[in-house]
Amino acid sequence: MNKIDSVFYQQLPLSPDFEFDIRAVRSQEDALYRGFGKYDLHYHSFWEIDFVKSGEGVNIFENVTYPFQPGDIYIIHPYEMHNAFPEGEIELYAIQFSEDSVVRSVFSDAEYSGELAHRRFRNLVRADQPGYSRLRAALEHTLVEWRERRVGWRPATRLSLAQLFIELVRNFSDPDYDEKAHPHNRGVLQALDYINLNYTKKLTLEQAAREALMNKNYFCTVFKQQMGCTYYNYVNTLRLRHACTLLKSTERPVKEIALGCGFSDISTFNKAFRKAYGIPPGEYRKS
Repeated sequence: MNKIDSVFYQQLPLSPDFEFDIRAVRSQEDALYRGFGKYDLHYHSFWEIDFVKSGEGVNIFENVTYPFQPGDIYIIHPYEMHNAFPEGEIELYAIQFSEDSVVRSVFSDAEYSGELAHRRFRNLVRADQPGYSRLRAALEHTLVEWRERRVGWRPATRLSLAQLFIELVRNFSDPDYDEKAHPHNRGVLQALDYINLNYTKKLTLEQAAREALMNKNYFCTVFKQQMGCTYYNYVNTLRLRHACTLLKSTERPVKEIALGCGFSDISTFNKAFRKAYGIPPGEYRKS
C-alpha cells in the first residue's frame, strides 16, 4: 500500500454517562476495494483497542499494512489514521474510550503522571509475543464486565482497563518510535476535513494550506509525508471516485458529472480518468 485515497474524521460520541464503549463489529469484503484499490482511512480523538475474533484481512495504519488473523490485538492511538479491510467476513470487538477520563486516570500518581504524554505502543500484538496472554486476559475480563454488567461493572471496567494499560506499558511500548520523526500534524487533519467536504468545488492548494495554518510549500511537504501522495493526487482521486459512482448510478451527461465533481473542464476529466482506470468514462459506464 503506497497511497491513501481519503481520510475522514470519525464521529462516534461516547456515552454521556460513561466514557467507554465496546462495539461488536461484523464486516464483509467490499468488492470496490479490490477493484479500484480504494483505501479510506479514518481517525478519531479517542483510544481504540481491537480484538480480532474471527476472519482475516489487512489493517492499515497510515502507511503501514498489517495482515490480521484471529487472536490479534490492535492498539489505535488518538488521531492515528487507520482502517481494516477484510478478506471475506470478519468479527472483532472494538473497545473505545476517552483519554482524559480513563487513560490518564490509570497513571494518576505523580510518579506516572506523564507516562502516556509521549508514549507510543506497537500497533499489533500477536499470540507469539511475550506478555500476550496477560494482555489478552485483561482484555477479555474487560469484555466480560461490559457484557454482564453486574453490580459495580463501571469501576470494574476501569480497573480492567488499568491492568490492560499496565501490560501495554510494560511489554508493548514501541522502542523505535520517534515522536519528531512521526508527527501527527493536526493541521493536516484539519485540512483533510476541509478537502473532504469541498473537493467537488473549486478548491485551491492555498485554501487547504490556510486550513492547516501553513504556507503552501510546507503544507505540500507535510501532506506528502503523512499521506503518501501529493495534495493534487489526493484531491483528484476523491473526484474520480465520486465520478465513478455517478457514472454507474445516474444517467447524467459525462460533462455534467466532470464539472460537478470539481474538474475544470471535460478534457482534463477525460485525461485523468483514462490515466487512473485505463478506459474513458463512457466505456466505464457501459462496462
